[in-house]
Amino acid sequence: MIGEQHQQRGEPVAPLSRVPDDEISLWEVLAVLLRRRGWIMGAVILGAALAVAVAFLRTPTYTTAASFRPQGSEASASELLALASQFGVNVGGSTEEASPAFYAELLVSREILHRVASVPYAVDRGPPTPLADLFEVEQETDALRLEKTIERLRDRVVSVSTGRETGIVTVEIETEWPELSRSIAQRLLDEIARFNLETRQSQATAERAFIEARMDKAEAELRNAESELEDFLQSNRQFENSPELMFRHERLQRAVSLRQQVFTTLVQSFEQASISEVRDTPVITILQSPFLPPGPDERRLVLALALGVVLGGMFGVVMAFVVDAFRRPAHQADPAREEFRRSWEGLVGSLPFVRRRS
Repeated sequence: MIGEQHQQRGEPVAPLSRVPDDEISLWEVLAVLLRRRGWIMGAVILGAALAVAVAFLRTPTYTTAASFRPQGSEASASELLALASQFGVNVGGSTEEASPAFYAELLVSREILHRVASVPYAVDRGPPTPLADLFEVEQETDALRLEKTIERLRDRVVSVSTGRETGIVTVEIETEWPELSRSIAQRLLDEIARFNLETRQSQATAERAFIEARMDKAEAELRNAESELEDFLQSNRQFENSPELMFRHERLQRAVSLRQQVFTTLVQSFEQASISEVRDTPVITILQSPFLPPGPDERRLVLALALGVVLGGMFGVVMAFVVDAFRRPAHQADPAREEFRRSWEGLVGSLPFVRRRS
């Protein structure tokens, strides 16, 4: 009616709005999914079956765990740091080295893993075997085998976590042998303790050398201050009646007292550094020692099944659209399909073995 009235008046009629040809309708997508539901269900079943098969055929693994808590650094609270800072000298003792994050990085560092990978281990009551042979690492040289073994330890064997509130460091070891998992975990704890011992002793040695040099200088300064005070007292036996001599005496007395305090503090710090240099007590508290895993780890069939269903469904949806596009009747073919066919034929024709056959 409205169109006829506009035509009678000679006015142009606006065309009806249509969905552009290059847009995909939701109903068309649903129609393809329903039409090719067999492909989708087959892909889902195949993906689930493959995931479950892989989970069953995977070599069983054994996981053990150990946890420890770092102790605070004793040197950070000592009087030595306050004294050394007054002279502009840094003698270490930072508490950052005792943080859980530090130990988490240290456990997977190359220095520690290199020591772990360089030691043979006995499994299944057999002779000690290099870790590279147990992991079946094949490389041209022994150095490359060792590097690949370290990478295997860092990426697939060692897992470290830290407690943000408790400060507890937990390390988990996963291998194909229960004895090997426990041995590697114990080796890691031993290497951490060894690293702490060597670091603390070397730091204490440097501190002792610094304090010893400073103590000799402080002793000489104390002797000079005492000599000046002694000379003053011998020259001025009745200095109490002179304000000027009283002021000079108090100044010399304060200098002697200050030098005595400095020398006494240095002597105490020297004794403390000498003790720390030979001390072998651990600086980490073991909360859980590595244990022998009682059985293999769970195969996580539910997770594998869910992952297989998701991946299979995604693959099935893609294949449904591909199959529907190639099986579409010729009269419904669009230019994009023809262009793809020509490009594909040109790609296949450019292959060397196709040319030789032709």
